[in-house]
Order: sequence, then structure tokens, then C-alpha cells
Amino acid sequence: MHIERLDFENSPYLGVFGLATDKFALVREGLQEKKLNVLREVLKVPVIEASIMKSRIVGILAAANSNAIVVPYYIWDSELQKIKSALEENGLDVRVEPVLSKLTAFGNLILVNDKAALISAKFTREEAKQFEDIFDVEVERGMIANYHAVGSVGVVTNKGGLVHPEATDEELEWLGNLFKVDFYVGTANMGVPFVGSCMIANSFGVVVGHLTTGPEIVKIEEALGFLG
Repeated sequence: MHIERLDFENSPYLGVFGLATDKFALVREGLQEKKLNVLREVLKVPVIEASIMKSRIVGILAAANSNAIVVPYYIWDSELQKIKSALEENGLDVRVEPVLSKLTAFGNLILVNDKAALISAKFTREEAKQFEDIFDVEVERGMIANYHAVGSVGVVTNKGGLVHPEATDEELEWLGNLFKVDFYVGTANMGVPFVGSCMIANSFGVVVGHLTTGPEIVKIEEALGFLG
């Protein structure tokens, strides 16, 4: 199955607590084994449990593609080492880079796949260049539907993208050209427009918050390339 509904400790905001790429998933510590198994089955990648600055909101604080993970500079050394060790144990050559910035909610402020990244316009041009080097992709600064939190209002994989319902046709075209996938608008969790906060997705599958409706799931499947 490439799509499943799930909750993390009764929260439908899965994207707050985790992220996925086509090589690995990074999720908060302390999830039940049953839920970890659902993530492994749907996303088809190793699942790494982590905390960042003693916090479980790893999906807000970290951003990643298949090449690299960016984390706040203030991540504890032990946490950084745990993530690096888990990647190595799974035979993954993935860079884990603490980045010093006034902004630390990288997961909220960065939308990234293996082709490109869109970062909040609040980041400086120097930071954009740094992210370009780390992720090894083209990086643009911008907004979606007038929101700086481009990682909260969107989700993108190497197969498709879904963004806030107020995104314009021009924005959808621009995003499609940047990330080299088709973008759609939609919601999750019964009408929540911050789709990036509601799900964890990669090219193999997607787990969505347990409140997501049938019609929303159909739209998500279409947007992320699981139909047809």
C-alpha cells in the first residue's frame, strides 16, 4: 500500500514530527514499533529515530533530500552523532550539516527534493548559497500563497508536489519548472491547508494524518504520482 492514515500520539500532524527522502526517513523518538513498521512498509526506506535540541518536532527543525540533512546549529553533539551513526549503519552516504542561522525551523521554511529547493525569502542570499552547496541542487528564495513557511504549505517528492489551496496557477507552474514535477493544490486532515505539516512522503509512499478524508486522499495520491 502506498498511502496510509496514521497518528503520532493522537496528533494528525505527522510532518511536524518527521520527514522522508527516497533514501531514509527521520522521525521523532518514542513511536510505537507498530507505527514505525507502517512507516517502513509505506515509505520503503530505513526509518531513523531522532531528537533535535531535545525536541521531538524533527519535521519542523530539519529538512532533507537524498544528499543531505540540514539541522539547526544548536543540535546536541550526541543527537548529531546518533543520526550520522544510523545513516552509516544503513550504508547511506548522506551529509548531516548543522547550519548557523537566525532561523531554525528549517523543515517549515525549506521545500526540497533531489532536483531543487525553495527556501523562505527570509533566508539571506548567502544562506541560499550554503543550502545549494549542502543539498547539491538549485535553490530559489520565495513564497507560496503569500506564506514564508514553504515547507509547511507544501510537500514535494521526486514524483510530485502538493501545496496550499491558495497557490496561484502561476505559482504552480513556477514550482513545476523548479522541481521538475507537477504540482497540485489540496488539503489534508479535514481541510488543513498546511499540507507539509500533515504528512510524510517520498517517491514510494505517503503517510497522512488520520483525520484526512477520502477525497483528500485521492487528491494527494494524484499530486504525488500514485494514480495511473
